[in-house]
Parts: sequence; structure tokens; C-alpha cells
Amino acid sequence: MQSFLQGRIDLVKALRESSLPVTHQDLELILTAVISACAACRWPGEGFDRKRFVESLIRFGSPELHLDYVSTGALLELGVVSDSETPWGVFGQEIRIFTGDEIDGAISDMAQRYPKVSTRDLKRASYANRIYEWLRCGYAHNYWAAGNTTHVAPSDGPAQISYIGRREPDATRARIASFHLDYLIAVAEEQVATLPKSKLEKPDPWWIDQT
Repeated sequence: MQSFLQGRIDLVKALRESSLPVTHQDLELILTAVISACAACRWPGEGFDRKRFVESLIRFGSPELHLDYVSTGALLELGVVSDSETPWGVFGQEIRIFTGDEIDGAISDMAQRYPKVSTRDLKRASYANRIYEWLRCGYAHNYWAAGNTTHVAPSDGPAQISYIGRREPDATRARIASFHLDYLIAVAEEQVATLPKSKLEKPDPWWIDQT
């Protein structure tokens, strides 16, 4: 299974460089399916797909991948913070492109920054859960990413995630997030590389449920 899944990631890399009419949707669908397959190998069964997907990313993702980081864009989408509370609320920064390194952070840091936001909502906004909800579910069910997202990375530089503002008809701005493709490839590769030889015991509780 490990060899097969790594082969799917190699396929993504080859398709990315090919002349075939391949879209980001095609590539990210494969990558998130690989991550989902890794989670299912660790904890087989039905009825807890999100929990094991997120758990797999949190437990077997290296610290530098920041899979436990909280997305500021996701907090805005969830409606638990306002635009004025974020770095976009600073005068002159309203239309700035930000990367995750600039405005996101670990749960402990974001809890201090936004003390009214519950741990449950901070975890809902984590990179691990956003990859599941925005990308895995979006592509699996509709072949399109869900939420306020775009496949076009706002930042030209290396980043794990970056954000851009979009003006809405009511003159407000939505903050649009994009997980960069190189980052998703790195996440998928690490999940495959750390696959166990046998299934694991289910955690009690799952990370996403711990408050």
C-alpha cells in the first residue's frame, strides 16, 4: 500500500509538469485521497472519517508542517472573529496578501490573540481540519474546493497557505485562502512515509474532540 500511495504522489508530480490539460482540482483530489487512505490504513472502519483524517495529520505530521496551526481565514469564515480583529483590520493592510507564517499560529498563541474563541472552534480552523473540510470533502463530493478558497496561490513566494481579499457585492471583503500545492505534496508524502505495518488503536478521545 505504501508503494502504491507514493506512486500516486509521483503521478501528481509528473502530471504537474506534463502538457496534459490537468487542473489543480485533479492534483489536489489525488493528494487528499492519498492522505485519507493513510488515515484509513491507521484506523480502519466507518463513521469517523474526519476524526481519523485530522488525527493522522496531527499525530504524524512533522512540526514544521504546522498542521495544528489555526487559519485566520477559517476563523473569519466560521464567524468567530471579525475582520477588524485580524491583521487586515490594521489601517493600510485591508487588501494585503498575507501568508500563514505572518497571521496564523499554534492553538496556544491564537487562544491568546482571540481569547473569546473556544478551543473547539480553534481546532475547527486548524490546517488539518481545513484540508479535510475545504479540500478532501470539497473535491470528493463536488470536484471543487469548499469554503472561501482558491486554487490560485495569492503569494508568489514559498508558503504553506496564503490569503487574499475579495470584494463582495455588499462592499465587504471575504478573505480567500489557498493551500499551496508544494505544501500539500509534502504533507501527503510524510503521511505515506510514516504508515505503520498494522492498524492502530483508536484514540479516546480523538484530537478534534479534545477541548
